[in-house]
Amino acid sequence: MKTPKLRLRRKATPKSKSTVFQPPGTISYVGEERDGEVTAETILYDKDHYSKQYGIFLDQLKEDRVNWFNIDGVHDIDLLEKVGSKFHLHHLLLEDIANTTQRPKTEFYGEYIYQCIKMISYDTENNELNEEQVSIILTQDAVITFQEKTGDVFENIRDRIENSKGRIRSVKNDYLFYALIDSVIDHYFIAVEQIGDYLDQLEDEIFEEPQKDSLNKAQRNKRLLLSLRRAIYPLRESISRLLKEDSTLIDSRTHAYFQDAYDHCIQIIETVESYREINAGLRDMYLSSVSHKMNQVMQVLTIVSSLFIPMTFVAGIYGMNFEHIPELTWEHGYQYFWILNAIIFVSLLGFFRWKKWL
Repeated sequence: MKTPKLRLRRKATPKSKSTVFQPPGTISYVGEERDGEVTAETILYDKDHYSKQYGIFLDQLKEDRVNWFNIDGVHDIDLLEKVGSKFHLHHLLLEDIANTTQRPKTEFYGEYIYQCIKMISYDTENNELNEEQVSIILTQDAVITFQEKTGDVFENIRDRIENSKGRIRSVKNDYLFYALIDSVIDHYFIAVEQIGDYLDQLEDEIFEEPQKDSLNKAQRNKRLLLSLRRAIYPLRESISRLLKEDSTLIDSRTHAYFQDAYDHCIQIIETVESYREINAGLRDMYLSSVSHKMNQVMQVLTIVSSLFIPMTFVAGIYGMNFEHIPELTWEHGYQYFWILNAIIFVSLLGFFRWKKWL
């Protein structure tokens, strides 16, 4: 008889402004207000078997297979408590899952390991960083993932499991635990690369033709890089802890893969820091570029003024109201005036070019 799945449709609890007055371990949702449907999937597999069902079927857990329970939506407190009861999860851990403002961290609870990580994607059209908290729990018999909403970066892992690509079907829960973390880290590289491309475009814009909004773009980029830094720095510490702590849940052969993930974190951190330096230099570049443009304008205006000052001087002399100015009686005095002005203009223009001021 097929086990009925847990009821998943539930409205979100309104966003909590503060939980400081609640007793420790009180589970209350903290995050963006959501009223969407909570969805889930159950994936069971080993080397020779694979099954996937939409819904969370906790009673189908098999000790001889890898059991992956993925839940999209942490605002259903009743569902969190049911999952926590099934796997004997600590109430403080459930509180952390429901609080989507957690700092990335790793916690060891003896019979299971809790990993909090930030899943990040970059919106190239709006130049925004989309951040979502993912909680990954490794137990002896299962891997449980909690996400804030539907949509993630784990499609490649699902495809590898379903089509038996690589070694993922021949290993245990700890490797799936690693693969999920590694998938999130790999997408950091994509976000960082896209931010780097945007920085290159902004740098070219500021260098060639700075706009009024260029400085604001650099400021927004500063906040993006800061958010990315806040996500990756604690993650480096978390993976370092996974490498140092001895746990029967993680096979010694999987440690090498966590070392690779740790190296990727270091690489991302170095790239983010270099981008932060580049972005900080864009402000100085913008001010220098604007100042250079202003100097060019002032140079042109100064040269134009210098060209017309002698002509203004000549016109001023012959515009005086004296009766006896000899040249005023010349028959071709007007023509001579313009010839003299033309000679002065060409002579000054040649002089400026010789001095390389033009």
